[in-house]
Amino acid sequence: MKVLFFLSGNNIFAKDEVFSLFESYELKYEIIYDEGQLLILKISKSNIDFISRLGLTHFVLDVICDFDIDKKINENIFDIDWDSRLSLDRTYKVRVKNKDKIEYGNLELIIAKSISNFFKDKIKANLTNPMDEIVGIIFRHRLFIGKKIFERNKEGFNIRKPQLRPFFSPTSIDPRIARAMINISQAQKEILDPFVGTGGILIEAGLMGLDTYGIDIEEKSVIGTKMNLLNYEINSFDIRLGDARKILDIFGRTFESIATDAPYGRSTKIDKDKEKMYNECFSSIRESFKKKCMIGLDREYPFEDIGFKIDKVYSFRVHKSLIRHFYLLS
Repeated sequence: MKVLFFLSGNNIFAKDEVFSLFESYELKYEIIYDEGQLLILKISKSNIDFISRLGLTHFVLDVICDFDIDKKINENIFDIDWDSRLSLDRTYKVRVKNKDKIEYGNLELIIAKSISNFFKDKIKANLTNPMDEIVGIIFRHRLFIGKKIFERNKEGFNIRKPQLRPFFSPTSIDPRIARAMINISQAQKEILDPFVGTGGILIEAGLMGLDTYGIDIEEKSVIGTKMNLLNYEINSFDIRLGDARKILDIFGRTFESIATDAPYGRSTKIDKDKEKMYNECFSSIRESFKKKCMIGLDREYPFEDIGFKIDKVYSFRVHKSLIRHFYLLS
């Protein structure tokens, strides 16, 4: 089975979210194609329901075929065997996404005619609410065709934007990035955020079905995070008032994975000596997880000096005036 991931922009963070999910569920994959926003993997199993967890992928296709766009394009499309992907008892629609910005003719109509001819005009199209969707992607003079098996709920992420939550802070990260952090941390069952802030990471974790645990030194953040979680109908959580320098004292155990966006700037009231605070908090975090840890910072940080192994660093702009560095640690 070949699976195409149409990613949110050409960035390593989005690709590694996909790779981390497969590795977390111990599924082997082979990279078939990796260009721009397109990532195609060859996998052995067809049951990959966990892709619904993805935050930085627009949609996923079960690849049917791909070929160069040339004089034989119409012939190639009409030679497709649709029997394994579509059936007479299910409606369908076709859409084509052209990333080349070059006019290649109405390929959407040609694909639809190919489907209709294959089923001898007995299959029904439904443009508003189809059971199945066939998607074509034009990229670098090549046409990729597949059956959609996942599409990110854009509206769902939009209603979870930080400014729309009952408890809000302008430094809160985007929910898609929060979700990617959780996935890259390889959390399957539970997640700890030792700097909950407004609870953005735990909101995504809760919606993914993970057990959510959090700490914050400010009572208003603890109360606000609980309010935000309940707002999205996440009713099971364990958020405690406390100091991130004492994780094991607070919970008395370690956690599968940790994902957190460390405090910075005026929002930091933990310690006047921020460097000392960071060092002590990160040392506490190092002793508190089993798999992986994702930490977001507004600066570079020497995590090796306190015993971490830095697996990867992702740096990109998350606000107009702020570049964040996301460290994957083990």
